Amino acid sequence: MRWRTGAFGAAMTFVSVSAMAQDMARPTRATPSRWTDSEVALGVFEHGANFHPLGSQLFFPDPPPGQFYDGSEEDGTVDVQLAYRTAPLPIRWALKPRLAAKVQINTAGRTSFASVGAEWRQHAFKGRVYGQLGIGLSIHDGYRYTPDPFEPGLADAEALRRYRIYRNRTAFGSRFQLNPNASLGVRLNERWAAELAWEHYSHHQWFSKQNPGIDNVGVRLVRTLGR
Repeated sequence: MRWRTGAFGAAMTFVSVSAMAQDMARPTRATPSRWTDSEVALGVFEHGANFHPLGSQLFFPDPPPGQFYDGSEEDGTVDVQLAYRTAPLPIRWALKPRLAAKVQINTAGRTSFASVGAEWRQHAFKGRVYGQLGIGLSIHDGYRYTPDPFEPGLADAEALRRYRIYRNRTAFGSRFQLNPNASLGVRLNERWAAELAWEHYSHHQWFSKQNPGIDNVGVRLVRTLGR
């Protein structure tokens, strides 16, 4: 079983470390003010990527043929993500976060997520490259617990239906998930940027002991709004 219970604490550590950096959203000669406007983004992600930078292992070994890990039932499908970010809020004690809203839709009929949260950004190389860390709260349309296909007395058709769910859907243990995330962006021009992004969903065992979590890795195309 792949437990990812350290995600929330590690994400909070990342955000705390960012406090030691300069004000992330302050326009400078190297960071045009337009780059601190609100944004919309469109992304494509591998759903259930075998990658987890906040745990004890960066990658997990593949299971033997014919077997699977709890939490890996949905691995390898594709998500489309739509995102909106506000301009940095003028809250100095909170390091001027951007508020973010995301909808991540699975194209294979597996679990989809919607989340809201905050993100912090740091520019480098005259504003052409930036790193971003975030934390959010999400809700999903999947299973808290999948039905038991081995329950005694089930009809064959019902047992088969449940088994298909058991093999293809992840039981997240809670309707609500935490959403630590990170991205690395490159400015293509004053309006557009491309990002390599990581999105994690788990609930830190806050709501139940069942907490497989899921990691998603993908790319986003970002459009800066404003004049």
